[in-house]
Amino acid sequence: MSSGFPRIVYGATLSVLALAGTTSAAPGDTQASLDVPCKYPAGLAADGDRLYVADWRDAKIFELSTSDGRTLRSWNAPTLKPHGLTFAQGRLIISDDHTGTIQAMKLDTGIVETTFQAPQKRATGLAFNNGTLFILARDKIYRVLPGDGTILDYFDAPDPGCRCMTHDGRYLWVGNRTKDEIYMVDPETGKVIAVMDAPGPYPAGIAHADHHLWNVDFQTRKLYKLAIRDKPMYRLKETRRARVEYLWALNNYGPASVSDLRLNLALPMTLPNQRLLSDVNFSRRPTKFARDRWDQSCALFNLGTVPAGSKETLTYDVNAEVSAIRYLIIPEQTGTLADIPADIREAYTVDGTRYRLQSPYIQETAKKIVGDESNPYWIARKIYDFIIGSLEYEMIGGWDIPEVVLKRGSGSCSEYTYTFVALCRAAGLPARYQGSIVVRGDDASIDEAFHRWAQVYLPTYGWVPVDANRGDKESPVDQAKGFGELANRFLITTQGGGDSEFMDWGYNSYVKYKTNGYCKIEEDVFGFWEPLDAADASPSVAEGEADGCQPSGR
Repeated sequence: MSSGFPRIVYGATLSVLALAGTTSAAPGDTQASLDVPCKYPAGLAADGDRLYVADWRDAKIFELSTSDGRTLRSWNAPTLKPHGLTFAQGRLIISDDHTGTIQAMKLDTGIVETTFQAPQKRATGLAFNNGTLFILARDKIYRVLPGDGTILDYFDAPDPGCRCMTHDGRYLWVGNRTKDEIYMVDPETGKVIAVMDAPGPYPAGIAHADHHLWNVDFQTRKLYKLAIRDKPMYRLKETRRARVEYLWALNNYGPASVSDLRLNLALPMTLPNQRLLSDVNFSRRPTKFARDRWDQSCALFNLGTVPAGSKETLTYDVNAEVSAIRYLIIPEQTGTLADIPADIREAYTVDGTRYRLQSPYIQETAKKIVGDESNPYWIARKIYDFIIGSLEYEMIGGWDIPEVVLKRGSGSCSEYTYTFVALCRAAGLPARYQGSIVVRGDDASIDEAFHRWAQVYLPTYGWVPVDANRGDKESPVDQAKGFGELANRFLITTQGGGDSEFMDWGYNSYVKYKTNGYCKIEEDVFGFWEPLDAADASPSVAEGEADGCQPSGR
């Protein structure tokens, strides 16, 4: 048996040790563990410097020391299938997976003093705080009186795979055994605020003691000690290396010609979750490079005339490494609106031709959503939740202003994004957007639709991704994953706030031209993804140069 506990830091920056005593850069990675003294661990509870773990099959409960994990004593459980454990009012509360009963036992005597039926069978998770007992049963979390189980309220569990639960005095922490995740949940509303990877493949019990979470895993039969840092930021995982090509083409079917054809390409950049492994290679040398008012790097091309019956094509490619990114945001640590740097507030709360912030409808809607809320996280989250509840995804062409989108009740990913940005800015919270080329299914894929989402500026955390389109789901977990998380499917090309002098309101590319009569014109844009072997990757460009503005024409 190991004498030390893994101290896992969720959401740490890459400059902070993720595991005490190691140099691992991935929060959640474990290089040490503690065996538990039973083969089928289920529930877990904490009481001061003691941990209590239930053996589901053998119907036993073990008392462990939190300092070294020693077994201090054990006794037979008063149930056939003990599962959830928690402490309430000096008693150990136990849920029976077989009978569906909740039993309260005095530790010093082993006598069950109270028994009542859970709201549903399969009550697998228990938590207690401030006179209220929380019961996780199947797909619901119930708040009940600990004396007799009278139901006070209930809400949906984060996911049907959730099996265990604890309360840290402010939030519920819920473990999902099928998705191998742990969720931070608002105990009043049931909203999932943060999503983290569990340290093992089957989180069966979770407890809170001494500012730490403790997790017992059914499959590894290990006990883990988890640290919640004061200033968690993000973690990266699932790194993907690829060669990405962007193809733009204009087909002029005539009968007139196209003149003064100008093409602007937004160039990918190095970001926390994205690293360029090569220069950006163009099929022809740009006329010039420039940065717009949002500091977006662009390649500008003057392509001249396209006669009737001809086609103009331009491509670029780049080798890149993209990773999934997930922020762990603690609402109480986001600071205040006054903590936002003045230059960011000034730049990213301005109006725009597609935002129409001065519209009485937008102003009134923002005030109605936000109310008297002053916490930046909750301002953004309330707006996000409002959009999820108000819109349905529909790609109907064009990008309408937020007022029209909200009144219509549907929109594309860009319209979801513009609406979120507009409402945030109307509430005094800086917001902008990002656009990308997307992996569609297989590692080698073709993208014809692309994708855009928002970013909101939260003090302490900086720019955080918010994709209301992705979060427009029924599951509380899926909704939470649209706020503060991005998958490894995107090469981010564009970062802007609207009304760009080079990209207008578009992303990836923007084109303008004139005609000397009627022309039938079709514009094609495609993104191509090709897996990149490590041996094929070019050396990363030097630090300070990896902003996408180092072309090599070919």
